[in-house]
Amino acid sequence: MGGPAIVQPFSVYGYGEVVYGKNVFVAEHAFFSFPSPGSRVTIGDNTQVGRFFGASCALDITIGHSCLIGERVFIADVGHAYDDPHKPILISGMTSPKAVRIGDDVLIGVGTFIGPGVTVGNHVMIGANSVVVKDVPNYSVVAGNPARIIKMFDFTTGVWTRYFD
Repeated sequence: MGGPAIVQPFSVYGYGEVVYGKNVFVAEHAFFSFPSPGSRVTIGDNTQVGRFFGASCALDITIGHSCLIGERVFIADVGHAYDDPHKPILISGMTSPKAVRIGDDVLIGVGTFIGPGVTVGNHVMIGANSVVVKDVPNYSVVAGNPARIIKMFDFTTGVWTRYFD
């Protein structure tokens, strides 16, 4: 078992840290932005991160073990403030950060965005180009903008079933 394999170029901006588990692979052009001191992104064992992955972390983003993250995925625990219409958004500061948690054994499809305060459960599949702004339960499939549950695993029958809300 080895440490992380990080393909260059790889960028880290700001005052936080990236903590890697064992056998982590991060493809080229990944970037991490830390607008607040002491913020942390943690990536669990055996997780693979695709090209052009991005994270904006002002508090805490945790990615579990054995996850597969597609290309162009962006995860943020913070956003840009826009409350004062007389002040340019560029200089309006940040919203209050809310931790993001990604469970174990999660596949995040290409082009997905996961926003502040979201918790994604274990053994979840997130469809490509999804916008995840609400929590995702264990053993589910979500997709869309905004992402919605489309399937859940039924442990009673042992099959994945369509989910209708």
